[in-house]
Amino acid sequence: MSLWLDGQFWSYYFKQRFIPQINAFCDVIINRINPTFSNVEQEADTIAQNEFERLGIMPVDEDHILDMADMAEKAQEAGLNYYQAITGIHQGIINLSVAALYHLFEQQLLLFYRRQILRPSEENNYNLMNLNQLMTRLSDGGLKLDNLSSWQHVDELRLIANAVKHAEGKSTKNLRRLRPDLFENPILKEDESTSWLAFSHDVYMPLVGEDIFLTIADLDFYRNSLLSFWNEFGDVICEYSDNQHP
Repeated sequence: MSLWLDGQFWSYYFKQRFIPQINAFCDVIINRINPTFSNVEQEADTIAQNEFERLGIMPVDEDHILDMADMAEKAQEAGLNYYQAITGIHQGIINLSVAALYHLFEQQLLLFYRRQILRPSEENNYNLMNLNQLMTRLSDGGLKLDNLSSWQHVDELRLIANAVKHAEGKSTKNLRRLRPDLFENPILKEDESTSWLAFSHDVYMPLVGEDIFLTIADLDFYRNSLLSFWNEFGDVICEYSDNQHP
């Protein structure tokens, strides 16, 4: 079954709309949000110092007298609790951002699908609004997304999005095979005494920074994978439509 595609229009649209949207999303995360976490260690030290000073001026209770060592331990605990909470939130935001990047791409792809592939009478049919239907329609017309060189990393990003959203499951199992590094806690891995604990065998709560450990470098990598996809797909549908209308 042949598809009617306006390859020139959509190739231009990908470059002028989809690619800038992806870049803007990633640039905000990388250049605006991520830097706000750059001083967490110093902030934790300040929390600890403030707690030490607070304990030092508390009224003396003969039943609960704190010596310097006790105050230092409690202050250190307050700083550590702050550090762990904020770094967990930071990791969760990165995990969520990489997952959201995939869903931005998915929405872009479905926009193309609804506007170009589906008939007007089908465009708002909820039963057709999924990527499996899109890939079937394209495949029936002779276009296979999984033949594109960029598709491997796009599909890898899909697994990441599912793993971050749903925790343990089929996508997480497949992702663990492809990217075992994402399941290694970088803080535990750095310390020889805890490195054996670094690998997450079960995924429970990646949205609070546990079990899956994506990085800003991962976000940038998958950004570039999606840009490659839109450029490559644009070229493919241009060639497809040119062959339809020589």
